[in-house]
Amino acid sequence: MQHTPDHILIQKIRQGNKLAFDSLFFKYYKPLYRFAFNFCNSSSIAEESVQNSFIKIWKNSKNLNSDDEIGKLLFTYTRNEIIDEIRKINTRKKYENAVTPEILTNDKAEPTDHYKIKAILESAIDQLPKKAKEIFRLAKQEGLSVKEIAQYLNISTKTVENQLTIAYKKMRVYLEPFKDHLKF
Repeated sequence: MQHTPDHILIQKIRQGNKLAFDSLFFKYYKPLYRFAFNFCNSSSIAEESVQNSFIKIWKNSKNLNSDDEIGKLLFTYTRNEIIDEIRKINTRKKYENAVTPEILTNDKAEPTDHYKIKAILESAIDQLPKKAKEIFRLAKQEGLSVKEIAQYLNISTKTVENQLTIAYKKMRVYLEPFKDHLKF
């Protein structure tokens, strides 16, 4: 099956043929990995993105059309996976830089300071309304995008954005008295 044309592989994959899927995997894995690594310069992100792309193909195999250019589809899936992962990483970094005080990265800080700061931040998060707290945790602690949160909670992206705005405003108000101590 190694040299089987893509449209035949797609037909067989649609029927649940694992050998056809394996053949597709071996045919495209290396070029996809090279593409992904060149795109993000991270072997772990590249590998995970490629694997997730193949998982999408398998899960959506019933919807594949034999006219689909499976190679282009895999490259598109991989690129989108990388972009999503980079967004998650950037979101986490932005959160850490915006909410986590400088003292956490200061080697001279006392270990008890770290616990105090974490307790203050946790307390601020706990003060949020239930929905805003849930969405804030998904966005900032889990690194999910607005779209992913909306899909996960089965709500609109606008609702997610509004709840995050509420969370940010309330966090700023709550943390204001601690700003000198936290050294933002």
